[in-house]
Amino acid sequence: MASSGRMKPSKPSIPYHQGMRETPQQIREAAAAYGIRRDVVAVREAKDQLSALLQRAAKGEQIVITSDGEPKAMIVRYRPVLRGKPWQSLKAFRDTMPMQPDSRALIDEDRAERW
Repeated sequence: MASSGRMKPSKPSIPYHQGMRETPQQIREAAAAYGIRRDVVAVREAKDQLSALLQRAAKGEQIVITSDGEPKAMIVRYRPVLRGKPWQSLKAFRDTMPMQPDSRALIDEDRAERW
């Protein structure tokens, strides 16, 4: 197969093993490979700077909170969760199924079957 000469850059593969400790630098570098701004802050520092960290998160930055050098939590921008189907008016629904000259017979037949 011929190639176009341009290859899609691959994202670095960082193996993860349970119990493996990532350094703050590794966390930042892994996020940067995906174009994400991420900072690492110790829990004590996060307590002192919570308001500032929340403002940074609101702007799109992700902040990893560590305890004893181990990542424990992340502060991210809030995005509301939307559930269910979007509302559609009955008019819009009816417009998708316009009445036709022969629709009346089909409706009468359907009603007769139910009763």
